Amino acid sequence: MENRPYFIAADVACNIGIALIAVAISTLVFGGNIGMLAGMVGGMLIGMILGLLLGFGILAPRFGIMEVIVPCMMSGMIGGMVGGMQDLSAAEILQWGCITGLGSLVAIYTLNAVFGGQQKLDSPQSGTH
Repeated sequence: MENRPYFIAADVACNIGIALIAVAISTLVFGGNIGMLAGMVGGMLIGMILGLLLGFGILAPRFGIMEVIVPCMMSGMIGGMVGGMQDLSAAEILQWGCITGLGSLVAIYTLNAVFGGQQKLDSPQSGTH
């Protein structure tokens, strides 16, 4: 798991930023007016496209491809779904964007810790001289 402060701060900022933008755009485009299922699908597509474009184009060259794409795509898709299903005010967009971005990042870090486990490093005492 990542433990360098620069990359952790970048993960948090990237996820919150993409989730905020996805919630705002999908609220402006759909805003709960087309029904829950259609708003969810439309918002997910908006978030996915946004996460892909910003992730590949701007964020990945600076922070690493695998560390950015999966969490940002997840944040964008969930944020887009939230904004597509509901008509949110500006304060609610800010709240849902932050919650979605941080929640997605926590979920990814938790899954990474559970499935990755403790990493074994080669030691000089391994007996293979």
